[in-house]
Amino acid sequence: MEHPIRFAVFGTRHWHVLEIAEAVRSNDAFTLVGLAEPDTESRTAAATQLGVPAITNYQEMLENELVDAVVIGAINDERADIICASLAAGVHVLADKPMVISHEQLRAVEQAASVSDAVLSCALSLRFTPLFVAAKQAIERGDIGDIVGSYAQGPHKLNIARRPGWMFERHRYGGSLLDLTIHDVDAARWMHQVEPAMVVADEGAARFGDHGLSDYASVYLRMTNETVAICRSSWLTPDEDPTHGDRRLIIEGTEGHLEIVDSATRSLLINKRGTVSSQTAEAATSVAQPDAMAGLVEDFASAIQGNTTPVITAFDAIESHRWTLAARDDAESRT
Repeated sequence: MEHPIRFAVFGTRHWHVLEIAEAVRSNDAFTLVGLAEPDTESRTAAATQLGVPAITNYQEMLENELVDAVVIGAINDERADIICASLAAGVHVLADKPMVISHEQLRAVEQAASVSDAVLSCALSLRFTPLFVAAKQAIERGDIGDIVGSYAQGPHKLNIARRPGWMFERHRYGGSLLDLTIHDVDAARWMHQVEPAMVVADEGAARFGDHGLSDYASVYLRMTNETVAICRSSWLTPDEDPTHGDRRLIIEGTEGHLEIVDSATRSLLINKRGTVSSQTAEAATSVAQPDAMAGLVEDFASAIQGNTTPVITAFDAIESHRWTLAARDDAESRT
């Protein structure tokens, strides 16, 4: 039996990494050995939840070769440096999104990945969400023919009082397109099975402009085969809503269509040449999806062990960030 992969958390500034760490603890391929976080409050809370040793500086773990793989959840503008340092040390990286917030950071990560033997992946979790996986399989079977276009929406609940101050500093946060819409940009590349060729985007502030937050965005992607993907996201779900959001995806093909609802109920409808079938999944009360995180972690372990190519490769992570950054550039050019 292979020795477990020593896994650590570098940065605990977003609860996504704690979800991933919990999935790691449930996976026999890994042993969770510790975490590194400079902020005292966040470090203490995460160490208490995970029951692992905690230090302030991630470099200590790298220099002493104490870890084989990491998940990175630092403040958004700090992630790129940690990713590059980890890859340079030969440590496998699973980055929370966004893993970068600028083109300069993306170039640095791309260069680091190109010269490292370590695996780089990213928590673009729609690729592991069961109904999205089922939709992808239906497309690959040809159930709806050739894709013509898709429409995605991803509203979220902000709960502003619970959000950290850095989230309202654009130079640290990166903006809602990189935080939210990147999921749908990545899903468009994955579902359409081709790369974008051009992008048009906009963003604005309907509720939270006084806090320095762009709270809604739209992206129009024309793909290399002339199909179109429209992606919308926002922080506009009311705080009183029982769910965190109401994600939808509609994909139209030459011989049918499919629709995913990922909200208080979860369902997938497939219209295959006029014959309709449907699937349902457990109701969701929040954006948290343990099933998706478990799949993400299992895929990461398999890639580290050399058994499979990861579902989200370094190329995928980089290209989905590249096109989302291009979308943000276009949106900013209109303001």
